[in-house]
Amino acid sequence: MLERAPIYEALNQYAQANNLRLHMPGHIGGQAMPVEWGGLACLDLTEVAGMDDLHLPQGIIEKSRRLLAQAAGARESFFLVNGASCGVQAMLMSMAGDGEQIIIPRNAHRSFYAGMVLSGAWPVYLPGEIHAELGEILSVSCAEVQKALAQNPASQALFITSPSYYGTCSDISTIVQVAADYGKQVLVDEAHGGHFPFHSGYPPTALSQGAVAAVNGLHKTWPVLNPGAALHIGRGFFERERLYQAVSLLTTTSPSYPLLASIETARLFMEEQGYEYLEKARSLAVEYRIKINRIKGVHCYGEELIDNRNIIGLDPLKIIISTRQLSLSGYQLSRILREKYRIQLELESQHMVVAMFSLLHQREDWERLYIALEEIASVYAGNGKKLSRHETLPGTKTILSPRQAFLAAKEDVSLEDSLGRIAGEMIAVYPPGIPCLVPGELISPEILEYLQYLKNSPVRIQGVQDARLEKIKVVTQV
Repeated sequence: MLERAPIYEALNQYAQANNLRLHMPGHIGGQAMPVEWGGLACLDLTEVAGMDDLHLPQGIIEKSRRLLAQAAGARESFFLVNGASCGVQAMLMSMAGDGEQIIIPRNAHRSFYAGMVLSGAWPVYLPGEIHAELGEILSVSCAEVQKALAQNPASQALFITSPSYYGTCSDISTIVQVAADYGKQVLVDEAHGGHFPFHSGYPPTALSQGAVAAVNGLHKTWPVLNPGAALHIGRGFFERERLYQAVSLLTTTSPSYPLLASIETARLFMEEQGYEYLEKARSLAVEYRIKINRIKGVHCYGEELIDNRNIIGLDPLKIIISTRQLSLSGYQLSRILREKYRIQLELESQHMVVAMFSLLHQREDWERLYIALEEIASVYAGNGKKLSRHETLPGTKTILSPRQAFLAAKEDVSLEDSLGRIAGEMIAVYPPGIPCLVPGELISPEILEYLQYLKNSPVRIQGVQDARLEKIKVVTQV
């Protein structure tokens, strides 16, 4: 195993050597910690001799980086110990500077906006088409991309999120071709697609479709500790040095070695057994989608989401369940599943929930969800509910760049008094972490109405100091 998992082996060898640890961390191998943590804590080291350096890898970390790149089909890969968010921010910082334009989907993760604050980049949004039933943006269309590129020839790069939080995959291959016609490169937030390289029955990877860089949140789909992730570079990426500097700038100088080792051992697992586990998981997903759709009042979305125009693939392990035919909201269904059946879902909204299955879940896990849904549906039958206009993300207008708004003087105002003001903080429902309002954007009547809807909904909000939305920060008027 030494050659295939050099970090893990080096940590084990150090732990077995019974060294007197006169170095960080202060727990010196797990002392004064809960007993249950002992096995992991003894591997928690710092950059002592033989452990290499994540910021200047030349030994075991460099070897492991090469193995990771090989598994991902990348020219080069970077370990990310700050999560996929760090990789998204680094990609953005490598491609655009202060005042330069980037093209991104409006439903991009909040990490993109943090990257714009750090870089000073100015966003050009791809609005996205809202799915009529789900009320969410599921993909990026090639027509939108072409229009944005034609109207913004000075833009530095195009960023895409694929797969979406809901498992839907955009047509990256065609988008790459369109971008190439304008001399632009495509970089992808592929946080939820780290398992794609290991089974051809899953959607193709971003790099295999011509993207020059992609980020994987490996902890989302691999057996990896939170928040282990990776940034992959493909062919044709021409900002490698700037990217390297950005990753180092954003990365702690005290990286977790157990986290690095967990990425490494998971990569080995995926290489050796990933196909087998993914095949079994895919078969279970097909079987239980059919079973769940036989439950009266419950609909589980599947291949019908693939329209061969904008959405060209679907991660079968993302189970999207509509509650429109039940007398329950998605929030209520999620609470019942959690409190009565001890089933914790990944996401809930007004009219749907998302169950995120792993390749490691077994048949009994799928059956447990199915039985629970069957029992709940028999009690909470409904007549169907339509999507309200208040439940969809309205369009926005950018007045200041996120960086300009971040640095500007701000004041607190009541939500009702924020109309016509410029947002001074981010408002994002989490999960999935997609901002409905970004610093620098105008608070229009439509935005205010949407915020009032959120205020009265049982959602978790990030980015604001007052999560109840009684007050929000706006840019001080001059």
